[in-house]
Amino acid sequence: MHTSLTYDEAIANLEKVLIKGRFTKADVFITRFEGRRFVVKDYSQKGFWERNLVGRIVIGRESGAYKALSGVEGLPPLVKRLSPYSLAVEYLEGKDLGGFERGELGPEVIHQFERIVSELHKRGWVHLDLHRRTNILFVDGKVFVVDLASALHTGSIPLIGQCFTGLVGLADRLSLIKMKKIFGPELLTERERWWLKLRNIVMPTKWDDK
Repeated sequence: MHTSLTYDEAIANLEKVLIKGRFTKADVFITRFEGRRFVVKDYSQKGFWERNLVGRIVIGRESGAYKALSGVEGLPPLVKRLSPYSLAVEYLEGKDLGGFERGELGPEVIHQFERIVSELHKRGWVHLDLHRRTNILFVDGKVFVVDLASALHTGSIPLIGQCFTGLVGLADRLSLIKMKKIFGPELLTERERWWLKLRNIVMPTKWDDK
């Protein structure tokens, strides 16, 4: 989907500041335009070096990731780079999965999340920052993944891209395994149980059922 929202219009219709970013972090605010709400990540008000050495790169990478993954079901459908230093993503009115308790979500929710992860990897991308309390949302019965700031196009690496996606994508798969353990342990495959056991051996913090 396309929006004609501009940076000046986003500022003029600013509704709420969510984050006043410090140092290399973006300012984040909600704006309203033509009946829709957008979350804007913005480096425009930062200093020259911070704006150009961090903001331009971060916004460019995330904007490029959304563009490359356009059409993937489960990603925000409306995204626009407003300037070299700012990006607008349609605000999704829902609840992050960290707000649900065991038993509140059925298997289909986990399957939706699994399909999103699989589609990203199929296109040669890995998310690398999937956390149920921040960027995995449940909106009107559908799962959405947001915030592609850390996403990498591992599949673009010549010759080894597919293998590298599988290797680096383990971080995404572990997030899926954790989701299954919390909301649907019966969905865990034998291979996933093996990865879970290995993860709990290696890492100092163990994944319990909470």
